[in-house]
Amino acid sequence: MRSMIPVFCLFVLLVNVSPANADNHMHPKIGDLTISHIWSRATPPTAKSGVAYLHIENKGNTDDTLVSVSSPAAGSTMVHETTVEDGVMKMSHVMALKIPAGQTVELKPSGLHVMLMGLKSPLKATESYKLTLTFQKAGEITIDVPILLPGKTLEHAH
Repeated sequence: MRSMIPVFCLFVLLVNVSPANADNHMHPKIGDLTISHIWSRATPPTAKSGVAYLHIENKGNTDDTLVSVSSPAAGSTMVHETTVEDGVMKMSHVMALKIPAGQTVELKPSGLHVMLMGLKSPLKATESYKLTLTFQKAGEITIDVPILLPGKTLEHAH
């Protein structure tokens, strides 16, 4: 009977970590929006800025808009878009990011991304930080952003 205790504990653990709970943790939802592919890169000790990437899927029938982002990890946080004009890479602030109905907007390297400026401490690999997304219709959601080693992407981390 004593040997059954570890098996029972494992069973209880597996029951409590159901796929539905794991999915909500890995893919937070608010209203018709699902957030996925959430990650950030570790920064050098002296870096004053960092980035966050994620996908926002709108499973609804009406558009929504990401109106602000914030994080206690930085002095200011905003959505930026990277573009190339005449061979020069530029970043511009995106005041409001439309999330069209039935579509996914990807914030990824060399495109749209969340810029964290005035980091309060370096972003360290294997740690995470909080990021709050505020949508015009769906409201506000705070997510955990895992920090990956420099040079790694979410696809390389798995």
